[in-house]
Amino acid sequence: MSRSLSILITYHNEKELLTECLKSLAGQLDPCDEILIFDDASEYPPQKYVPKGMFARVYREETSKGPAYGRNFLLNKARGEFVHFHDADDWFSESWARRIRRLMISTPCEAIFTEVSSYKDGKLVAQEVLGLHEVNSPEKLLPFCIEKFMLVPSGTYKRETVLKLGGYREALWQSEDFDFHVRLANSGVKFELILEPLVCIRLRPESRSQKRDESLGDAVKALELLSAEVPSQYFPTLARKAAKLGSDLFELGYRKKAREAFHLAKRLGPVAFEHKPPFYQKIANLWGQESAEWCALAYRALVPKGMRERHRESSQSELERSHS
Repeated sequence: MSRSLSILITYHNEKELLTECLKSLAGQLDPCDEILIFDDASEYPPQKYVPKGMFARVYREETSKGPAYGRNFLLNKARGEFVHFHDADDWFSESWARRIRRLMISTPCEAIFTEVSSYKDGKLVAQEVLGLHEVNSPEKLLPFCIEKFMLVPSGTYKRETVLKLGGYREALWQSEDFDFHVRLANSGVKFELILEPLVCIRLRPESRSQKRDESLGDAVKALELLSAEVPSQYFPTLARKAAKLGSDLFELGYRKKAREAFHLAKRLGPVAFEHKPPFYQKIANLWGQESAEWCALAYRALVPKGMRERHRESSQSELERSHS
């Protein structure tokens, strides 16, 4: 039995990086059935960067609509039974399509996730970005997708399943992939895992994900929306995620957005702050997480880094002895 596979690529001025992406598809041991590209109002249209002799259907918007809109647009244009969303600056290993198609044909799965490697300036940064080995049972997928960021190129999905889910949430300009995968996992999707990294992402300062205030802030918005959809048993996991996002936003200087995350964490919590130092936990539990962050900020400003590291090591050793 043959099942068709569509590659859906969102593009915004990636130029030669799109060429590299498409060449990695052209070199597949088992070719895909169609390639669709969404041009999100680019200054440099993608047609020039499609390798000679390679066919791809290109759709263009004259005003930028964002990746969630672009993926939904391509999803509705696709003809394949399975679809794979991909960013134009990432690429595939040569065995990707063969490994994916093998599971498409041999299992009743609705989603297939592969591990992802990351590169910066041509050098390997992380061989396994996601840590998919943690998803060792079906019930682990939802908490994994909440606690981590499942990346766009990791997944290949049955088109009908994504349509039934409603596709991507276009109200989110960033972190739409985080929201999508939590909703997908919450739907009880049947999935398979490939623990080897079969896709590669490129870390570069021009990418949208590097706008940390947008990506983290929209992740908080996603959590707010998801709290109305995810069963209450997962609220502690949502709360921990909100607290972590708030802490990251505070440290980056986005205090208003951090405060929104703290309030959400408190509403969904309580949060134990188990990965924070004991003094942080005490202050957060007594006076709230924002107070704990201000104290931590003052501590970092007043105490030299070397002394902080020695104190952290000493506290960790004491904690390990108390549990031995």
